[in-house]
Amino acid sequence: MGQVSLGEVIASKDEKAYFAVNSKRVDLLIVDAECRPLFAIEYQGTGHHLGQTAVARDAVKMEALRKAGIGYETIRPGDTPAELRTLVRKFVGQRAA
Repeated sequence: MGQVSLGEVIASKDEKAYFAVNSKRVDLLIVDAECRPLFAIEYQGTGHHLGQTAVARDAVKMEALRKAGIGYETIRPGDTPAELRTLVRKFVGQRAA
């Protein structure tokens, strides 16, 4: 799935925590056959860190995903489709084991 709001896949009883992640998005969310999140992939393009809040936004996303047991990886310009396939296979394989 592309451009997924974390509020759609991560729940929290703490309203403040939920609203902290609700507006955050991940570029790609890989799910299993029952649409349960396995891991998120973020594309770190050349302009990714231009804003002053990019590092903080990424930290919030990474921590929320970690607490929810959802993996997180980044890809960068120059990463090949083969490298992306390997990344996906790695995470899917870990979940299957």
